[in-house]
Amino acid sequence: MPEAAPLRTGDPEQLGPYRLTGLLGEGGQGAVYLGEDADGGAVAIKLLHARFSGDPKARSRFAAEVAVAKRVSPFCTAPVLDSDVEGDRPYIVSEFIDGPSLSAVLADEGPRRGTDLDRLAIGTMTALAAIHQAGVVHRDFKPGNVLLAPDGPRVIDFGIARALDATGTMSSVAVGTPAYMAPEQISGNQVGPAADVWSWGSTMAYAANGRPAFGQDSIPAVMNRILNLPPDLGGLQEPLRGLVLACLAKNPALRPASQQVLAHLLSLAGSLRRPGLAAAPGDAEMLTKGAETAAAESARLRAAPTPPPGSSAHPGASTPPGSAHPPARPGGLPALPAPGPVPQPRGVPGQPAALGWPGAHPLPAGPQPGRPGPGPAGGTWPGRPAGPPGSGGEFTEPSRRRRGRPRTRVLAGAGGAALVALVLVGTVILTRIGGDEGSDPPTGRTGGTLTMTAPDLLGSGDRIDPSHSLSGTERFLSKQLYTGLTAVGTDGRIRNMLATEIRPEESCREWHIVLRDGTKFSDGTPVDGEAFARGWARAAVAPEGAGPYLMSDIEGFDAVSSGDADAFSGVKTTPNGLSVRLTSPNCDFPARLADPVFAPLPPSAGEPDNEAFNRDPIGNGPFRVESYTPGKQAVLVRNESWAFGQTKLDRVEIRLVPDTAVSRALFQADDIGWGHLNGIDDLGSVSRDPSFVSRTVPFVRMLVPLTARGPMESPEARLAVSYALDRTALARLTGGIDQPAHGLVPRALPGFGEPGTCASCDAANVERAKQLAADADLGSGATVRLSYRTSTDEQKLAEGIKARLESVLGWKIELKATPVEDFTEFRDGLASDEASGLALFAWGPDYASPYTMLWPLLGGTLVATDDNEYYNLSGWENDRFDEVMGQAVRTTSGRERTDLYKQAEKMALDDMALIPLIDEARAALASEKYVHLEMDYDGDPTLATAALK
Repeated sequence: MPEAAPLRTGDPEQLGPYRLTGLLGEGGQGAVYLGEDADGGAVAIKLLHARFSGDPKARSRFAAEVAVAKRVSPFCTAPVLDSDVEGDRPYIVSEFIDGPSLSAVLADEGPRRGTDLDRLAIGTMTALAAIHQAGVVHRDFKPGNVLLAPDGPRVIDFGIARALDATGTMSSVAVGTPAYMAPEQISGNQVGPAADVWSWGSTMAYAANGRPAFGQDSIPAVMNRILNLPPDLGGLQEPLRGLVLACLAKNPALRPASQQVLAHLLSLAGSLRRPGLAAAPGDAEMLTKGAETAAAESARLRAAPTPPPGSSAHPGASTPPGSAHPPARPGGLPALPAPGPVPQPRGVPGQPAALGWPGAHPLPAGPQPGRPGPGPAGGTWPGRPAGPPGSGGEFTEPSRRRRGRPRTRVLAGAGGAALVALVLVGTVILTRIGGDEGSDPPTGRTGGTLTMTAPDLLGSGDRIDPSHSLSGTERFLSKQLYTGLTAVGTDGRIRNMLATEIRPEESCREWHIVLRDGTKFSDGTPVDGEAFARGWARAAVAPEGAGPYLMSDIEGFDAVSSGDADAFSGVKTTPNGLSVRLTSPNCDFPARLADPVFAPLPPSAGEPDNEAFNRDPIGNGPFRVESYTPGKQAVLVRNESWAFGQTKLDRVEIRLVPDTAVSRALFQADDIGWGHLNGIDDLGSVSRDPSFVSRTVPFVRMLVPLTARGPMESPEARLAVSYALDRTALARLTGGIDQPAHGLVPRALPGFGEPGTCASCDAANVERAKQLAADADLGSGATVRLSYRTSTDEQKLAEGIKARLESVLGWKIELKATPVEDFTEFRDGLASDEASGLALFAWGPDYASPYTMLWPLLGGTLVATDDNEYYNLSGWENDRFDEVMGQAVRTTSGRERTDLYKQAEKMALDDMALIPLIDEARAALASEKYVHLEMDYDGDPTLATAALK
C-alpha cells in the first residue's frame, strides 16, 4: 500500500473500536484508512460511501456477503477481520499489508521477469484458490488489488464487489474493471469463479508486458476486444504463457479452475509433495505450499516438455477443440481446457465486432526481400523478377496511385443498434446493456448506398480475386470481399482477425495458427484450414499477384509454383487451424498474413485461370459482389454471413474512373459520396474543400546515392546533399499533401518517421552542407548526375533538387531522364558499372514491417548488378547493419525487434546510405452525409464501418 497521508478535515478519527491514523487512498467505493485495533495492531479500514448502505434488507444482504468473505483462509490474502454495516458509516476492516500495489510497482519499475513473475503467479493463484474454496468470487481481481508484501503477494478486496452488489446498488450491471473483466461480466451473464481465473490471466499478461492484454484506449474498444479478439501476450514466455492462454478462453466452461491452475503451477515449481496431486476443495496442504512457494525468493517455474495440458494450440493435441472436460495428462497433473477456438459469447450491442489494438500487436511485421514500392509515378509492371525470393518491382500508369506493396486492413462492421452506457465508480466500471445514454459517436443508420469512384484496375487483367490482387483498386476490392488471418489497422499495427492465435515455435520457423470457429463464405461453405491452404496454393501459381514473393519462403513453394505439387509441403491443416513451416526463421510472419493473397478460398475457386471466379469471386468479407463490369463499375452488397457482424451500408457502387478531374466533378455534382484524387498535380484549391481528406501512406520518396563510385562515394558528400535540401519545399512540389521524411521507414509504421533520428533530415543547414561538400572535395563547379523517370512528380522533384543543390553548393547537376514506362532500363542503368551520382526513387514496404523497407534496399547480399534484379541500388554495404537485421528477424519480442530495426535504420542514416525526401500521402473527397467514412492504412475508404447519418 502507499504511504499513509495525514487525515483530512472531516475524516473520522475513530470507527468503532478502531483508531484512524492516516489516509491510504480513496476511490469510487469509499476511502481507505490506516488504523489500529484495540491492541495497537495495524489494520486497513474501508469506509464505504453512504449511498452503499441501502435499506435494512440491503444492509442485511451486505452483512451476509461480508460474513462469507471472512471465511476465506489467510493464504496470500488480506483477510477481512471485521465490519459494521448497521451504523450510519458502514465500514470493512481487513489486515494491513505493508507493501505497494502491483499496479504501482509496474508503473515505477516496468514488467516483472523471472522469479518475480513466477512468485506473483503462484501467490495470486493461491489467493484465488483460497477465495474460491470459501465460496467467494472476487469479481474485481486486478493489479490494483494485489499488494506486494515482503513475504509475497497478497490479494485484497475479495468479496467487496459482491457485497456491494448485494445492496441492490449494482443490480443488472456488470461489475469489474474493464481491462480485466471476463466476457461473461461484460455480457451480463452469470459470473462465477471462472471470471476470476480470466482476470488472473489478464493480470499476469499485464505484469509480464507492462500493458493490458486487451488494450488501454477507450472502454468500448477494450470490451469489444475482450469479447471478440485474442489477447496480446507479448513477451510472456512458457510455461506461464500457455497457462495464461488457457485461462483467457472466451467460454468460461473451457477455463481451468483456480485449484487446477495452482496445482499445475506448484508442479512446475517442484513444490507439491506428491507430483501431479489433483486439486481438491479444502486442500490446505496445497494452499500452504502455494503460500510458502510465493514467499520463497528462489521459486522458479520450470518449462514442461509439452504445451499446457489440453492445449489445442499445437497439432496433435489430446484435447478436442471445444472439449470442456479434457483428459488428465500422464502422471496425474490436472489437465487444462483448450484455449481455443471456443464458442463466442454474445457481443456488446452497438459495438463493432473487431476493433483494432491501440498500442501493441501480438507479433508485428516481417521480413522477406521487398518490392520497389510505388514507383514515383507511371510505368507498367515489368513482371516478377527472377532475383531473390520476394524481390520485384511494380509500377502503374502516370498518376499518384499507390503502386507496389500497399498494405491491407480488413475493417470490422458495426453490428447491433443499442449503445453501451458506461458509469464510472472509482476503479469499478458498471456496464448497463441497452439504452442510448452513452457518449460514443453516432454509429449512423443501417441501410443506404454509397456511390464512389476508384481508379481503374492496374495489371490484373480485370480480375478482382485475391490470388491476382497486387495493388491498386483490385487490392482495395479484395479487402472488401475477404477477411484473412490478420489485418493492419490504421495505426500500422497487426491484429488477429480470423486467427485467434498465431504461435511460433522457438525459432520462428514453424507457426501454429488457431482459427475462429464456425465462419463461412457467403455461399455457406466453411472457412477452415483447408480453405486457407487452398487459397495459398492458388495464389502461389498466379504470377500477376503477390503470392510469388510473399509466399516464397514457405516450404514447398517451388513445387507448387512450378505446377509439380497441388499444395505446400510446409502447410498442414489441423482440426481447428493450420501449421506453417518456413525455409528460414521469420518472426515477422504474421504481418505478411494481412495481405489479401493469404485469404481463404472456397472449393469453387478452382485454378487461377478460372475467370468466372476471378471476376465474380465468392468471399468471406464484409461485402460480396453483386455485379462487376470490367473498366466501368463494381457493385458490392452486404455479406450477411460476415464473421464480424454486418455492415451498415446495404450497397457500395464503385465507378472505375481513371481521371481525377471526372471524379472531382462527380463529387461536386453530388453524384458520389467518395471521390478519389489520385494523380492530381495541384491540390491547393481542392484542399480548401471541407470534404477534403488526406493521410500519409507507407511510401517514401528518396534519393539513392550511388556509393560504389563517383562523387557520392564519400559519406560527407551524401550528408552535404541531405543538409542542403529543403524537404518542406520539396513536399509542396508534389501536390502539397506529402510530408517531409525524417527517416527511411515511413511514418505510417508505428514507432518510425518522427524527428530525432536523422539531423540532416530534420532541418536544412546550408553552412553545414557547404562544409561537408568541401570535406568531400566537391567544391563549386563539381558535376553530379541526377537520374529520374519522366513522370510529372519526378520531373518537378528533379528540377527542384537541381535548383537547390546548384544554389546552395554551387554544383552542376546533370539531369538524366528515362521514360516512365521503361523501368527496367532505369533500374539496369543504375546497376551498371558506369553509373554514378544520385537517382530519384520511391519504395514502400511489402507489408507493415521495417524489414521490408530496409533490407531489400540496403542488404549487403542484395547489391544490384547487371546480372540480378536486386534493389540495393546504392551499392552500400555494412556488415554490422546486416548482422542487426538478421538478429531482428529472429527476435520473437515485437518491442525488441522494433528496437533492432531502429538501430539498423540509424546506421544507414548516419552514413546517409539512402537520402529520404518525403513521405507520400493520398487524398480524396468524402461526403458529410456519412459517418465513419475515413481513409484506412492504405488510403482506401473504410467501407465496412461507413454509414449514412
